[in-house]
Amino acid sequence: MNITTTKVEALAHTVFTHGALNNAFYQRWLNERMGFDEVEIFARNYWARTRRTATMVALSLLRANTLPARVEIVKNLYSELGGGDVHKVHSVLLRSYLLDVLSRLAGRPYSLAELEAVPVLPSTQLFIEEQEALYAPHGLGRPDSYVLGALLAQEWLAYSMLTRLYEGARNYQHLYTHNDEFHEQCEYFHVHIGEAEKEHKVQAVKAAALECCTEQDLEGLKVGFNRFLSITENYWNGMALAMSASSMTAARA
Repeated sequence: MNITTTKVEALAHTVFTHGALNNAFYQRWLNERMGFDEVEIFARNYWARTRRTATMVALSLLRANTLPARVEIVKNLYSELGGGDVHKVHSVLLRSYLLDVLSRLAGRPYSLAELEAVPVLPSTQLFIEEQEALYAPHGLGRPDSYVLGALLAQEWLAYSMLTRLYEGARNYQHLYTHNDEFHEQCEYFHVHIGEAEKEHKVQAVKAAALECCTEQDLEGLKVGFNRFLSITENYWNGMALAMSASSMTAARA
């Protein structure tokens, strides 16, 4: 392992102590069984954010300069797009899960139109805008390593994020008649936890290390990385506040 890879990995490991993974949203999601209104807030805002993931990975490919780095990013993108199977595209699996759990909580079919009908929270809209700026093809004058830093943060957060989301999803296992039925609907989580995100973490480190040829590149990487962590923390905190407000409103009703 060369010095650059060691530095990139050290940076990546800082996600575990950051508020992007340690926040009020995860505390509630993991420890409470919430009602329809709160789960709907989560679903709408998580869908709005996550449905763009493959596009962001594709944009990072445009900013990579070396062929080996591009190869690592293409592996990530191929995985996000279901390995060539449209039914296994990660956003398709997520949509299926969200619509299913909301339908069960509501006691009626819940549609994609409903999932996308209401404007998202301001914190979610800010995340989307900031993420698009981070991955902007022309970089707004930033070094190309900046976007690789954002991708590094995204992929190193993803595995821990998804294990937490899956553990919280188990709070709603009672909605399913059979254990197998629950796990079939949780394929979105299983495909990430079992293989995809572990590979994406390795690929993101390799791509970042291959692109960082100078100390200036490393500094650009850190800036993009830390900015992504910051907007992610704000995103989850905004969702936690909205869910708490919904819960208090329901309690007063």
